[in-house]
Amino acid sequence: MKYRKQVTIVGGGIAGFHAAIAASRSGLKTLLIEKNSTIGGLTTLGLVNPFMKYWLDNQLLIKGIFQELIERLKRKGGVFFNTFDSELMKIEMMKMLKESEVELLFKTMVTEVIKEENKIISLKAQSSNGETIEIESDFFVDASGDGIVGYLSGNKCFVGNESGKNQALTIMFTVAGVDFESIRSDVKNNPKNFFAWVTPNMKVISVAGYFKELEEAKKEDPSLPIDHFFFVQSPGKGRVTVNTMNISKDSIDNSELSRSILEGTIMVEKIFNFAKGYVKGFENAYLEKIAPEIGIRESRRVKGMYTFTGEDVRTYKKFPDGVVKGCYGIDIHSDEKKIDEKEKGFIPKYDDYYEIPLRSLISESYTNLAIVGRCFSSDFEGQSAARIQPTCAGMGQAIGSGIYLALSKNTELLKIHPEEIENQIQKVSKL
Repeated sequence: MKYRKQVTIVGGGIAGFHAAIAASRSGLKTLLIEKNSTIGGLTTLGLVNPFMKYWLDNQLLIKGIFQELIERLKRKGGVFFNTFDSELMKIEMMKMLKESEVELLFKTMVTEVIKEENKIISLKAQSSNGETIEIESDFFVDASGDGIVGYLSGNKCFVGNESGKNQALTIMFTVAGVDFESIRSDVKNNPKNFFAWVTPNMKVISVAGYFKELEEAKKEDPSLPIDHFFFVQSPGKGRVTVNTMNISKDSIDNSELSRSILEGTIMVEKIFNFAKGYVKGFENAYLEKIAPEIGIRESRRVKGMYTFTGEDVRTYKKFPDGVVKGCYGIDIHSDEKKIDEKEKGFIPKYDDYYEIPLRSLISESYTNLAIVGRCFSSDFEGQSAARIQPTCAGMGQAIGSGIYLALSKNTELLKIHPEEIENQIQKVSKL
């Protein structure tokens, strides 16, 4: 099977989805390749919730197609403030892809990259039923999360921190039958038992702590693998998404990743039993769903023309070629990190935004390879801030729009001005 497209995007997570919509609506013949059998990546299959902070006061930092998706979900009752329903998300994403005439290849993995000098010519891929596929394209986008196109092409990649250690992995799960009023009352009566940012008057139930309960539970079961319990309210009645385990194993070693999936799935039951037995408001709760995809925060990062850094985050750096705005701070998960009193009392502040430059979304080795999502060109700290879903969506829609402008002008993507990209995003978004 052979394909010839103007744009080929590898990875149907939130970054690849937005890149595909932006490119196809702009008029480019677009192919989206996804290894799973549905769209959304960790947004849907990973049950990752909520959308972390992407606004300052009343200013949304990511708009365009992303905001269109949110508005569509709102009309279906699939959004509660910054949380969303994963199943309705799948449906709306699929509908948007169909409406935008994006061609899809599910259950397909890239196996080889064919290149000449500083240009990628084609990809070879294989479907889950053994079909061999070759895709020629004018432009390629690596939105795979693991930087698979960059890696197979020989583009330099980064992995982990200075010691090569990846961020911790997580298997998320949803629980229903939770009594929110009981939770609010508990937070109000026992404030020291929670992180300082947890308040009883919160709009969205978002709670982390239960230090006393865990201390008691560990007397009976010292193997309980968490040092705090964290959950966020989801749309619907009495539903929460739990994001509380940290599994520190290699994200790109498949044998270690497989063990993480095994151990993490078993760990879900242990954590749920703790909540049901010790946490007020969970007495009548039941386990609704376990994420079918393990949550990978960081694996490979493809080296681009600029490496976005933690210092760029801390200094709220702005760039002449800044195409995505973000405000979420450095956030590194590890099972070796112990919670102390300083961390318990920390309340994040959101005073300003930083920018991600276009150069961090363009390969340093190939003129027709863009990189978006968690595998974009960044150091360990910079990636930990910019990996959140809204920021990744912003990368995708910026690149999909930028590629259209570059191809229509017969020029390099690097030469497209951020204002042109922003105008094109607004042009193709249907708000």
